[in-house]
Amino acid sequence: MGAALASALVDAGIQVAGFDISPEAQERAERQGIRVLEDFADVAHNSDVVLTSLPTVSAARQVVFDLGAQLPEGALVIETSTCSPAFARDAAARLAERGVRFVDCPVSGKPPHTSMLVGGDEGIFGDAAPLVGQLATNVSYLGTIGAGYGVKLLQQYVKYARFLVAAEALSFAEHEGLDIPETVRALSSGTGARPGLATAEEYFLRDVDGIASHAPVATIAKDIELTRTMFLDAGFESPSFSALAEFFLTVDAGDHTGRPYPEAIDLLADFRFTTESHR
Repeated sequence: MGAALASALVDAGIQVAGFDISPEAQERAERQGIRVLEDFADVAHNSDVVLTSLPTVSAARQVVFDLGAQLPEGALVIETSTCSPAFARDAAARLAERGVRFVDCPVSGKPPHTSMLVGGDEGIFGDAAPLVGQLATNVSYLGTIGAGYGVKLLQQYVKYARFLVAAEALSFAEHEGLDIPETVRALSSGTGARPGLATAEEYFLRDVDGIASHAPVATIAKDIELTRTMFLDAGFESPSFSALAEFFLTVDAGDHTGRPYPEAIDLLADFRFTTESHR
């Protein structure tokens, strides 16, 4: 996502400099017209607006806090990963001690047509607002620091809960010997079923490319853990979320952790069928 965001800014005629620890990512960035800096410190010394996009909360924490210690007063950090509301509040407070602004701004979709969920009110980006406008066609201003991350986690919860329910329905159909393509067609024609069915049907219709396009189980498990913590902090209990978490966290602990998450359906029979079919 970081490379895609940077590339969209370059395409819009904006000069972009950046850094990544991966040599392959550095080479790709150079091909995209991004000026690759020699080390992480150069980002802070050459920037007053920084976008970060990291794969884990620990990586985001390290990078954001290191940036906050080196960026000039008045600089802005726009953090686009999926992290926790608690991290956003901590980062905003710590960076503010040096006069650096922090905005949690998780994204989804492909730049320049992303959706951005902003932990703040309209105007929070200040002079950087035109830059954000080059990346997103839909920006939601959610009022408070951490709200961007919080709503992104709720999006993920709804998305993967719909996926799991659809996967269970099709697993049952397969178990009972139903015609899967016809079942998919019938379910797709029903009102409201399509959003949860689309990913599950790729597995059952053996859409290899479609399956491979999805994030690995480990990424989903990370989001589930963040959501669980957010719910626990709020004293919120959800039986449906508990079932979702049980499934993905158990799958993540096994051999499927690095595989595209639709392949987790391989294990549904072990989770949901307690007896052999009577048919």
